Amino acid sequence: MAISTKPSQERSRRRREELLRATVAVMAEHGTKGVTHRAVAEYANLPVASTTYYFTSREEMIEQALQMHVAERVAEMNALTESVRSSGDLDAKFVDRLLATLVDRPEEAVLSLFEFYLEASRTPAMRAPVEEALASFEGLAAATLAGVGVRDPQLAAEGVIAIIDGFALHRMARSRGRDADISGLYNALRAHLVASVMDEDELRKRFAGLTDRD
Repeated sequence: MAISTKPSQERSRRRREELLRATVAVMAEHGTKGVTHRAVAEYANLPVASTTYYFTSREEMIEQALQMHVAERVAEMNALTESVRSSGDLDAKFVDRLLATLVDRPEEAVLSLFEFYLEASRTPAMRAPVEEALASFEGLAAATLAGVGVRDPQLAAEGVIAIIDGFALHRMARSRGRDADISGLYNALRAHLVASVMDEDELRKRFAGLTDRD
């Protein structure tokens, strides 16, 4: 009689995920230097042997934690922006939900993402995974912006992600209240979007000093 391996496979998947979430948590609290097999295992309340079973190195743990983090965030934002891509309409309800989702993200998730970025600046091997992560975020933003008539969705998407990350970083460094955070992010994204849908002639008329750089 054949013995099903599904239960053990499911347990293995859950344990690996627990370790990756522990990696994210350790990074948020102690930075990438704090990520060791022992620290991650202790945070997950699992034996150290479990980390060495699933991951050959701390670098592999960090890279796979990044991949999980990005996949979950892209899935979350993809579900949110699907209506915009299908209707081409940035209504007030969507904008409110988007801003709330961005501003209310758990501090641990924000801090760990910046730790991934910093690790890429220090460790050349991490640059490719981080570049892929940014490309995923920008690709989702570009697909959404294309639906609302932006002239160059990919270029505009790079600015959108940079604005979102910049405001998130500032929220970690200061406390000025949720309403102020939402208002500041809204104004910055709106200004960027308005400029992205204006044609070059209109941009030159309004911002000659900024557009005629040559």
